[in-house]
Amino acid sequence: MSRIGCSDCVCGGLDSTNSRVVGGNYSDIGSYPWMASLFYKGVFTCGGSLINDRYVLTAAHCVVRSDPKGFEVFLRRPSIVSTNPEMVQRHVATIKLNRYQGLRYNNDVALLGLQEPVSIGSELMPICLPNGSSSYQGEKATIIGWGRTANGSLSDTLQQLTVPVLSNQECKRTGYFRFQITNRMMCAGYLDGGRDSCYGDSGGPLQLIDSATGRYEIIGVVSWGNECAQRNYPGVYARVTKFVSWARSNSKDACWCQ
Repeated sequence: MSRIGCSDCVCGGLDSTNSRVVGGNYSDIGSYPWMASLFYKGVFTCGGSLINDRYVLTAAHCVVRSDPKGFEVFLRRPSIVSTNPEMVQRHVATIKLNRYQGLRYNNDVALLGLQEPVSIGSELMPICLPNGSSSYQGEKATIIGWGRTANGSLSDTLQQLTVPVLSNQECKRTGYFRFQITNRMMCAGYLDGGRDSCYGDSGGPLQLIDSATGRYEIIGVVSWGNECAQRNYPGVYARVTKFVSWARSNSKDACWCQ
């Protein structure tokens, strides 16, 4: 795969209608070429999203107090139990956090710096970071990951689920205490339960297609919740609009796609 110049490559460039996640469906990783799986000392831990040719965005709670040298990142790998010829593997050189507050999962984002950049192309591309400060209230977004399914086990293959985004005020009227939901978070999910992100989905993207550009952008990072798919407890995500400037300033050595 040839490497495209920074000014030529496109982020989130697939407007896919193809068809994790409790209550989700099988997903084709080719529809989400930025999706990363994180392994620590050979064991799958979390998901992540490629945001440029050198950095993966994930949840801080997935990597805090861990040795960067223990992490491997896999791209274009649909299964967490078997490898495939098309997969891309990289070791992690650095971990960057943003004032993470572990007791309340506030600022739950991290950047993993890869030891070597990846080659951007049509089959491996970063997801776009959002522009502006939209709350995304009422929009439908998609979560993807290998987290626990309804039977309680991790999914061997990538799963996906579409969920509605709630306003923070709506989320504070659910089963959570008001102080638990900060402006660095967002909530998405079904208040009747049954469908949700779950353990193992942490760090993966909450994403949607920007109506203006037709490209996928990451609006949330899977962070925490009250168990999984519980009634009146939607999933809670790190709100990516709050971290765009931080992500860009901490990855200036990367090739950013337009």
